[in-house]
Amino acid sequence: MNIKPTLIMKHSLIAAMAVLLTLACAASAAPAASAASKDAVDNRKLKIVFMMGQSNMVGYASPGTAWYLTQPIYQPPAKLGTYKPRFFNWNHYWRGVTYTLGSEEFMAKGEALIAERADSRKLWRDRIFGNFSRAALEAGKKDEWNYKEWGDPPHVRGIHNRKFLDLKAEEAGLYKRMEDYIESPENKFHPKDAIAEIANRDGYIAEDLKRVREIFLEGTKPEDFDKMAEAEDALKAAAEDRKKRQFPFEDRLEYANFLKEHVNLPIAERTYIAAAGELRSDPLPEGKTFKQASGVLTVGWGQNTGVSGPEYPFGISFEHMVDGPVLIVKFAVGGTSLQSSWRPPSLANAETPIEKAAREAEGGEMDVQVGPMWSMAMAHIEEVLADPGKFHPDYDPEAGVELAGLVWFQGWNDLNNTAYGEQFVHFIKDFRKAVNAPELPVVTGLMGHEAWQQSTFATEPNKGMLYAAQQPELKGTVDVVNTLPYMPVELGFLWDAEKVFGKESKEAEKASYIKERTVAKDGTHYFGNAKFVYLAGDAMARKLANLLQGGEPSIHKEAEKILNGTN
Repeated sequence: MNIKPTLIMKHSLIAAMAVLLTLACAASAAPAASAASKDAVDNRKLKIVFMMGQSNMVGYASPGTAWYLTQPIYQPPAKLGTYKPRFFNWNHYWRGVTYTLGSEEFMAKGEALIAERADSRKLWRDRIFGNFSRAALEAGKKDEWNYKEWGDPPHVRGIHNRKFLDLKAEEAGLYKRMEDYIESPENKFHPKDAIAEIANRDGYIAEDLKRVREIFLEGTKPEDFDKMAEAEDALKAAAEDRKKRQFPFEDRLEYANFLKEHVNLPIAERTYIAAAGELRSDPLPEGKTFKQASGVLTVGWGQNTGVSGPEYPFGISFEHMVDGPVLIVKFAVGGTSLQSSWRPPSLANAETPIEKAAREAEGGEMDVQVGPMWSMAMAHIEEVLADPGKFHPDYDPEAGVELAGLVWFQGWNDLNNTAYGEQFVHFIKDFRKAVNAPELPVVTGLMGHEAWQQSTFATEPNKGMLYAAQQPELKGTVDVVNTLPYMPVELGFLWDAEKVFGKESKEAEKASYIKERTVAKDGTHYFGNAKFVYLAGDAMARKLANLLQGGEPSIHKEAEKILNGTN
């Protein structure tokens, strides 16, 4: 593999703010790679990269939100850091329960409060559904509602009445205890501290931002996005077809050329994609159980032809670092878990030690099969590998292919899956066996939703990815991208501005303007913001290029610093 080193940059650690730092920019950087000998590499080979996962990988990033890459970070007013609605609703203040900082004993109290809230909501949901579901009503169970002990139930039409669930939690004193926990002197990271830390976030990833801006928006000015929006509105207004009034382009490539013309978003020169799963592909290919499409890599290979996942920035960045043609083979479907949907063959009718212990503790029986996503993904991959020339015009049969790596971005549906790490080890080994590449480099992305340093390995998937990367039989060939520094957590404040400052206030007006520019219409995951996705995808490309060059995974030193609080 001939690696071009020009875009792989080493980051310097930023030591300021001690534990308040989100993460130093080194958390996402791959070590600099030196050029490999061209004599040892056949650059005619088609390099194939597999990209798989759930909605994180599917992608919802609207290219218009790349405007945020041309702007300084939004600075939420300090007042938003202490805005506390009556009920816990995962806004910035209440989320403080999850990102407090203190002794292990203190932080365990926060975890217990979150668990108590989940248990409370489950209890009351079960009672509601147990008495007011269709089956319960037909069985006459409505009269079994305990008015004396439980009080009046929610209206039957309001089975999902969140206020009822919140009132019950409030009656139990749960939200008061959460508030006391956040305001405790033991808490070393109050929500007001978190909002202050936001001011410096872009400084921690300055080199990443510089590189991504150069690659994706070279010469683009903020006003170019205004002109682009005006041009698209004009096309919609002139369209006679109803669908074109919503999205006025025939296909991905037409849209990509429009974006390139107005804001210079690049179109790949040597990279193509064969995508399947959750994406726009009408009609469903004959004989297939999943959607499938292929073509040159552009914007538009996400959930629909107007949005992107990590495949777009990954491919464009990767193309800058390697020679020869590249083919991305993508399979992603939202709402899928590693535990069941992606379960690999070696865990069919088998369990990991953690799974076995949990099942035996509950007294259940083992019943696990190969996950449907695994089966569908492998069917797609086998089709591509059987005839690469069908998916890339520059495929040279005499040169053949080089399986360059697997990129994995998944975990939302496994938040409480304590066996994730063990399962992921099986997944990697089984995948390597399936594609006959025993040393295939693997890069995986942490879920970056929490955004704070102390939350880096707070979820089971994030812990599990690190666990897999550290296993002796995988160590050195698996690296992890820490996406937390890229999370635009500041955008979460935009919804509270009107409530705090008033509908007609300048702050509300500013928040509305920024929200329109930075949050995709379907802002699922990371607000559908291109800044996050482009940074994460670029980091994945650099990590994979480093592994291909024979470099050491950087996650081990990064994790040691994070877990020891030495950043």
